Amino acid sequence: MNDRNIVQAFEPSEYRARLDKVRARMSSAGMDALMVISQSNQCYLLGYESFSGDEPQAVLVTLEDQPYFILRKMDADTAAEAGCWLPEDRVIGYAESYVAGTGGESAWEFIGKCVKSKVKASARIGVEVSGLGIFDYPKLVAALGGQEPIDGGDLVAACRVVKSERELLYMTQAAAIADRAILAGIDKVAAGVRHCDVAAAIMSALCAGTETIPGGPPPSPPYIHGGKLSLAPHQPFMDDIFVAGEQYYVGPIAASRHRYVAPVTRTVHLGLVPSHRKNQHEGVLAGHQAAVEALRPGATCADVARAFQAAIRPHGLTKDSRLGYSVGLDWTDGPSLGANNDTEIQANMTFLVHLGFYEPGEQYFLSDTVRVTERGPELLSKVPRILFERPA
Repeated sequence: MNDRNIVQAFEPSEYRARLDKVRARMSSAGMDALMVISQSNQCYLLGYESFSGDEPQAVLVTLEDQPYFILRKMDADTAAEAGCWLPEDRVIGYAESYVAGTGGESAWEFIGKCVKSKVKASARIGVEVSGLGIFDYPKLVAALGGQEPIDGGDLVAACRVVKSERELLYMTQAAAIADRAILAGIDKVAAGVRHCDVAAAIMSALCAGTETIPGGPPPSPPYIHGGKLSLAPHQPFMDDIFVAGEQYYVGPIAASRHRYVAPVTRTVHLGLVPSHRKNQHEGVLAGHQAAVEALRPGATCADVARAFQAAIRPHGLTKDSRLGYSVGLDWTDGPSLGANNDTEIQANMTFLVHLGFYEPGEQYFLSDTVRVTERGPELLSKVPRILFERPA
């Protein structure tokens, strides 16, 4: 561990336990070494919470020795301050001449040669291939000696699905901040109010946190959808105002605690809610309750999807997209809740039950982060699961 008395999000023993899980999977996959390219996976293994932008960085994991972290020198020099638990001699920085240059060797070539120098000539090297660009991949392969690496894209991700108690604590804290933020946004919704002003209230609450839990940079901008214009499911808030008689959903809203999230979404109606929208809410709520109740150890993701579909069918509702996914570090981190996914659910998995309906003029959303326990599901958000009514 570094000697600068930096407070890390987890004890070094937890990072070592994570590495042991990764090494077991590496061994089963026939790898002697693995290059971890995903910054989320790097954070999971090292506690390094900074984001590098476009500059390449990689973690080299071997079957026996401590990892190496290879990244831009200006970041390597302060890796401990950003949470990395490795000693300084395991953090390697490349020079600024490798950054955004027009010629010469690329950073991926430097990283590849560095990796090659740290393993045996016969080592079978795995790489998270999906994290590389089409032009970066051949440069890295050439630097590794020209032999195509083993694709290790899902290896670390599979270790992240079941959460530790400390991870669950951070997600619970993130949920408390997200609850405060979404309620701050909903409280500001009224006819004639700009979407951006509601988004600003949400962002302020996400950054401020609670009296006992520090906030931080949100992992995504607030989403506000509804009315006549905002139809695209993944579009953030727009240059628009709230209109009387229309329905809007706010979210998913997520706070970040050491990059762990627990998103939440609620729907808001301006004025008295008409019967057809009340009926839609009741139907989605029935599906939500069925899906959450089905999230138990031994069930499968497909079981949850089937329970949800059976519950909404009597209400005349249909949903042809997935109804959620595993969530945690940097948002999505595992299997989807869909009828075609037979992943077995285990205790201490966490899922976002994410129920969106996108009919033009009738958009509705309800989502919650759920912890699976041996006793049953636990909802992390404490915000009421109601259709909120705001002034018209």
